[in-house]
Amino acid sequence: MTRIDHVLVCLLALGAGALSVHGGEVSSLAKRQETLNLAAQLLAPRTNPAAQLPDDLVNPFDPGAKAIKNSAGQMPDRPPASSDRETLEKIASSIKASGMMMLRGQPLLLVHEKKLRVGDDLKIKFEGFDYVVVVTAIEPTSFSLRLNREEVTRPIKPGKKIP
Repeated sequence: MTRIDHVLVCLLALGAGALSVHGGEVSSLAKRQETLNLAAQLLAPRTNPAAQLPDDLVNPFDPGAKAIKNSAGQMPDRPPASSDRETLEKIASSIKASGMMMLRGQPLLLVHEKKLRVGDDLKIKFEGFDYVVVVTAIEPTSFSLRLNREEVTRPIKPGKKIP
């Protein structure tokens, strides 16, 4: 045998000895049962903790939100309005657009200090509820708004001209 063969045989013998010393011990029956009990406890179904929260809890991410209850003491699921169309007409009549302008070929609706583009959201507080209306069209003399599936067009009221 050559010297390399002797080294390989020695390494194999050392490896076999190491395996026998650290051999695969099988855990005891009690330890296995303890592990299985812990796994069953961790995987057991639990009740949803959010189901136990009160109904009038205010959203912490909306600091302006207030819990509003109806006469029966329950939270209303939607604002008390006849329809989205009537609500949108009332909201649209309260929006006073001062004009429109073109910027880089796109029309902008001027409402107070805001410059709104087509597709922009406008958050309106109306009768104690927050509504989000979408600007759907801007023309030189009118603009259109959408609330859910209802849409209404309103005229632009031009501001006073300074002579």
